[in-house]
Amino acid sequence: MLETLRRGQRWLTALFVLAVGGVFIFFIGLGGPLRGRRDSSIVQVGPYEYGPDVFERVRERRETQIQESLGEGYDARAMRDTLDQLTVQTLVDRALLSLEAEALGLKVAKQEIERIVRSAGIFRGEDGRFDRQAFERYTEYEFGNQHNFVEEQRQGLLATKLIRLLTSQARVSEAEAREAVRQRLESVQIAVVSLDATTPPADLEVTPDQVQGLLASREAAAKALYEQRLETYDVPEQVRARHILLRIEPGASAEAVEERRKQAEALRARLAAGEDFVKLAGSASEDPGSKESGGDLGFFKRGQMVKPFEDAAFGLQAGELSPVFRSDFGFHVLRVEERKAAQLRTFDDVKAELAKEILRNEAARERAQATADRLAEAVRGGKSLEMAAREAQLTLERSGRLQRRPDGYVPGLGAAQDLLALAFTLPAGASSPRIFEVGGKLALIQVLERGEPAPDEIAAAVETERKQLLDQKRRSLSDTWLAERRAELEADGKLSVSLTPLGREPSS
Repeated sequence: MLETLRRGQRWLTALFVLAVGGVFIFFIGLGGPLRGRRDSSIVQVGPYEYGPDVFERVRERRETQIQESLGEGYDARAMRDTLDQLTVQTLVDRALLSLEAEALGLKVAKQEIERIVRSAGIFRGEDGRFDRQAFERYTEYEFGNQHNFVEEQRQGLLATKLIRLLTSQARVSEAEAREAVRQRLESVQIAVVSLDATTPPADLEVTPDQVQGLLASREAAAKALYEQRLETYDVPEQVRARHILLRIEPGASAEAVEERRKQAEALRARLAAGEDFVKLAGSASEDPGSKESGGDLGFFKRGQMVKPFEDAAFGLQAGELSPVFRSDFGFHVLRVEERKAAQLRTFDDVKAELAKEILRNEAARERAQATADRLAEAVRGGKSLEMAAREAQLTLERSGRLQRRPDGYVPGLGAAQDLLALAFTLPAGASSPRIFEVGGKLALIQVLERGEPAPDEIAAAVETERKQLLDQKRRSLSDTWLAERRAELEADGKLSVSLTPLGREPSS
């Protein structure tokens, strides 16, 4: 397979996309691979091996990028696993690309790296000339030694050589771009009959004999529905509480922490004296998520709150006020409003309800299907959907102008990719007998009008479209190549990932 991939040169696309996306940066600090297996390795791809120091260096840079993107919305704890996965992917993909470039015999001359170093602004002194001491200090601090730095630049230069090859091969013709523009800009207006397949008829009655019959012959269906809803029937103990939070800034001094504690104790004393919790929380709490609702957190079960908060809440009875306690967020005082004991409804407790629900749902489906079948038969017989719907006294909904969408969204229906795709193949006035199931509804369509973009509108968008298509092709090829190459090396036992040296569970 490797030879096939080389002949197709899919690796070029992979390298281009990763280079543009952030791998090909002169000073990202990956460092060189360690040759030979070590117990402390995080990622090993063939002869390339990366340990905790390299992993953490790359992870830190990925985290900085995400922090800058998300701003105040960044949550380090929530992002921990995601950052680990992104870092592993960066290292694995980089190693795969380097291995392939080496296998193809691509070389980097020493002079090429020297030109990069001498032209980099980070290594220039105040006089604008190359500062060797600055270079040595930087490479020692960031990479451990100059060898690792040089290896990084070597891989970066290999990337640029492959990019040049890629740009000479990847092409999108003007005709291809023009057709893509036409499809993107064309529109269609449709009429839809949608039939609710989930709501049973209002006059439907399910008899006890029917319930018993279903449980006798199809009890497994009722049990499957019970398992799907087990969280509804097996409800753990829950508490509803209000709280007031006084935040503590990271790195706050002992004096500042003690001052916040005193403020929290003063608030608790006011509550104990009978002051209104809702009003006090609204004016004093520093929790933006609950302040406007008087500190109300609603019902929660164990495991949903941080441990100090959970312990305090579940240790109180309804109406009781907690002592002041501290969590990672700051100092809290809370009051339990309500408690709900754990509840478990067994299958035997609810099986009759489930059987009745199944029978009613099936009746709703059968009724909708029978109506849809009659409409489809009328269309096959030569009637328009509009005429068939009118004769059946059904509502025909008309859409606005629809354009192609990757998610296939149709107003009033939701995601209906197959339905929308069919609409763009039918001529104006045509009806289809095909029945679509969309979000609990059965739907049939008729095309009312088609709208084609003007030639000058297409011409104005062709070049932009061509560039976008080119990028899409490169991304698709890169994803395919990297996935296939990873699978090959994993199958051969030449690719492994373990976060154990970092004190985390192994990952792959």
